[in-house]
Amino acid sequence: MSSHISSVAIALIDRALNPLIRSGCQIERIKLVVAADADIATHRTVRTWFGSLRVEPNRLVPQGYAYLIEDAYKGFGWVSRKNKGA
Repeated sequence: MSSHISSVAIALIDRALNPLIRSGCQIERIKLVVAADADIATHRTVRTWFGSLRVEPNRLVPQGYAYLIEDAYKGFGWVSRKNKGA
C-alpha cells in the first residue's frame, strides 16, 4: 500500500456497507469499485468495520465516484457520487 486511507473515506465506506451487510451480503463477496486514478486504487484491500474489503480500480468509473457491489450482484451501494448541482 502506497498511501494512507483517510478516516473520512473509511467512514463513507462503512456507511455504504452497513445496509448491504444487514441485508445478508457477505463482506468476502463485496468489492469496492473505484476510478482507476483514485488514490484508493493503489490499495488491494481496505480495512473496514465489517472486515477486509477488496478494491477494484476500473477505468470506466469517473473520478469522484465509487460503489460497492457484491460478486453475485445481489447488493449495490454508492460510496460517493458527485452532486449534479456541484
